[in-house]
Amino acid sequence: MAHFIKLNVLKPGFEEAPKKEYSHNLINLDRVTNIEASRIHSLIFTENSRNPIRVKENIDEILALSKDCRK
Repeated sequence: MAHFIKLNVLKPGFEEAPKKEYSHNLINLDRVTNIEASRIHSLIFTENSRNPIRVKENIDEILALSKDCRK
């Protein structure tokens, strides 16, 4: 069974924009290989992506959400 969490993902093209736009997306934790903190976002690396997924939530928030999805 897949383990999904809902995160605020930065929309493509808004990396350098002053006003960031996000959309809600489900992230499958079973496909995540690494999560790193950056200056503004957390970077999520998955098995089959070349570029990281930039999300608004910090690492602690992602960890808390991941624990909630296992209940």
